[in-house]
Amino acid sequence: MAKLQRQIPLRPQPIQAKTPPIPRTESPRYWAFSFRYWKQTEYFGLDKSDKGWFVSFLNRLFELSNELTEPFINEDPAEAAKRDSLRYHDIDWTARNIPIQRQDLVWLPDDYRNGEEDYPLIQVHISKALGRIVGFWDECGVFNIVLLDPLHNLQPSTYVDYKVRPCSPLACQFTSLLSDIEAVKRIECANRACPTYTALSEVPDQHHYCDVIIFRADTGTVDLAKSIIAQGQAKSFQEILETGILHHAG
Repeated sequence: MAKLQRQIPLRPQPIQAKTPPIPRTESPRYWAFSFRYWKQTEYFGLDKSDKGWFVSFLNRLFELSNELTEPFINEDPAEAAKRDSLRYHDIDWTARNIPIQRQDLVWLPDDYRNGEEDYPLIQVHISKALGRIVGFWDECGVFNIVLLDPLHNLQPSTYVDYKVRPCSPLACQFTSLLSDIEAVKRIECANRACPTYTALSEVPDQHHYCDVIIFRADTGTVDLAKSIIAQGQAKSFQEILETGILHHAG
């Protein structure tokens, strides 16, 4: 049997090139969104919106993210039916019973707020019953969401008998807690040497380093934990968790 000869390469073998990245392109462009100018105000808050509304809102963003911007920004006549189906059009600031004007959007930079011709505010609906999204296209072709209008308050129509229905900003638990703490800190204490007053005035002190654990517990477990705390057998959920960990560790 012929003896196999070992093949010795005369030069290093070239390294296999990685798959090249997908090239960047300026067109076509798909809808992209920014929330940097979004704000809740009276009549444009989310306190009356249930969790189903938020799912519908995200679904609409998902659907628009698969649409090209050109038929909307340049108002392609061939795509008029699509724009109409989404109730996509400029805001009519002379609409009957409209509760806000463009100049009331004081959180917008002046170039955008005063540039009605270059940056018209546009609506696109979530559904007939769930209201609309209001925003503008910026110079980068990004749709900046300015208001969410779940109750059709921006341009009241015959659908709601031209009524402006009340709704208010909805605070998350974290921002609500911060607001409560700030309100308590503003209360004057007669005893400036009070240790509670002193400690509260230093909140937050930025000295706490800890891990945060988010886990799911069924309703029965949560109710049982609340009952244990209410009966004075534990001070908090954290104490119950730590007790359980130490029990299993032992």
